[in-house]
Amino acid sequence: MKKLGMYSLLLAAILFTGCSQKSVEMDANSDSALDRVEGNGATTEQMMADSSMDSESKGVYVTIDGKQVFLGSVYFAFDKYDLSSDMREVVKANAALLSEYNGKIKVEGNCDEWGTDEYNYALGLKRAKAVKDALVADGIESSNISLISFGESNPVCSDKNKDCWQKNRRADHRLLP
Repeated sequence: MKKLGMYSLLLAAILFTGCSQKSVEMDANSDSALDRVEGNGATTEQMMADSSMDSESKGVYVTIDGKQVFLGSVYFAFDKYDLSSDMREVVKANAALLSEYNGKIKVEGNCDEWGTDEYNYALGLKRAKAVKDALVADGIESSNISLISFGESNPVCSDKNKDCWQKNRRADHRLLP
């Protein structure tokens, strides 16, 4: 009977042990995780002005009416979904290009790896919604825009540093057939 109780306890321990939380490596000289992520108070515009960002992570080339045009990605500050003035200009430029397109547009919200999966999916959706609202304000038909959140599951960069995390906090535009 003791063996049965012991096996039951072991089985219960195995069943109720959850998956471990994601661990992110931090530099030993960092004061806090927030300092590391936030870039010590740098604004989104300052972080995006960094020349280390490659062109692939800044947007996507698409073909509209036979012309190849560049749709810029929209970037967000840590844990935010509101558009900065610079990113509002990116959306405005994208809207001007998309106004020539009569098809459907998908706005994809993305996050960095900080936070739970559920939180990041919700934040990604809020980011996509903020971009959709700005596109609608710039004349794009609301019914032509669909939203999706990839949360943290669609990174353009997988390094463990603030520059990489900033590249992943974005919303992208895709043209649907």
